[in-house]
Amino acid sequence: DPAGKPGSRRIRAELWPSADFVNVGVRGDASELNGARTEELETHTGEKEEVRFVDAVAAVMDRRMETDSRIVVLGEDVHRLKGGTNGATKGLVEKYPERILGTPISENAFAGLGGGMALDGRFRPVVEFMYPDFMWVAADQVFNQIGKARHMFGGDASVPVVIRTKVAMGSGYGSQHLMDPAGIFATAPGWRIVAASNPFDYIGLMNAALALEDPVLVIEHVDLYASKGEIAVGDFDYQIAFGKAAIKRAGNDLTVLTYLSMVSHSLEAVEQTGVDAEVIDLRWLDRASIDWSTIEASIKKTNAVLIVEQGAQGTSYGSWLSDEIQRRYFDYLDQPVQRVHGGEASPSISKVLERAAIAKTEEVVAGLKNAATGFGKN
Repeated sequence: DPAGKPGSRRIRAELWPSADFVNVGVRGDASELNGARTEELETHTGEKEEVRFVDAVAAVMDRRMETDSRIVVLGEDVHRLKGGTNGATKGLVEKYPERILGTPISENAFAGLGGGMALDGRFRPVVEFMYPDFMWVAADQVFNQIGKARHMFGGDASVPVVIRTKVAMGSGYGSQHLMDPAGIFATAPGWRIVAASNPFDYIGLMNAALALEDPVLVIEHVDLYASKGEIAVGDFDYQIAFGKAAIKRAGNDLTVLTYLSMVSHSLEAVEQTGVDAEVIDLRWLDRASIDWSTIEASIKKTNAVLIVEQGAQGTSYGSWLSDEIQRRYFDYLDQPVQRVHGGEASPSISKVLERAAIAKTEEVVAGLKNAATGFGKN
């Protein structure tokens, strides 16, 4: 306390930090990505091939482990079942047996192990949480330790750990297995978040995540694993440009902001309704990396926003994003920010109740129609 009692031992006033230092080190400056080769599918000049999303997940990790001996993968069943529960680590244990670590069902322990390895500086751990709900078991390590470590050490401690997890809404596994973690991580300090809607973007986003010196959450979706998309043949070394969203459909009347599997649901809904919406795949989701330039340009053109996500309302990503948009772009909005999301309840193991609790194409259609009623009224 600079104003401690007279006669007590005190730190000299000139040694106290400036209040301006308060947010220094929450994240790094991402300068480690400078000079990286970045690509987009539409402009990549190489030969293309169609692959399953989950095969791209395994292939890019194989490539990075081949070129970077610091990468260690750990998690439940990552060494079994021909690549874990969905095949995302297929073939890795055979090639890198000492760097694929199957763990007990003890999320707090192996999350802490991953965080400690990252802080050690000799490793770049990739921690898989089979389902994002399981991260609540490891909340102390994930949020109090890993997320805050760089800031607690004044910005000098790199924490290069990647957490992979999958949204599994629609799979029928019940309330403890189906959450979307984006909203929780977006409102927790220190984390960067990426989410790909197609195999090409996944490769580039994972490469960026593994190059960053910050902790990164890589969100996948079980619905995307079996889907197919184009990638560049033999090219697993590019990145998606830091903080760059992708405009999936240009439009003039409404800005749709979305990510993961809801990108395709949004595009389907736009086609069904005929609303001239600009659909933006955010890709980088955290507040320090999100592409405000693309969002701003679209909002100034359309004057209306619809945020589309699949998960529950209470922990939703759209809550903080809509608040931020209202603050930044209030003068350009002709109506309140509209949202599509799931219900208040977590998705149930009942197929009927699970479907009722989440958003898909039908809910986006309703959201588009609702937003369209406000066109031209201001």
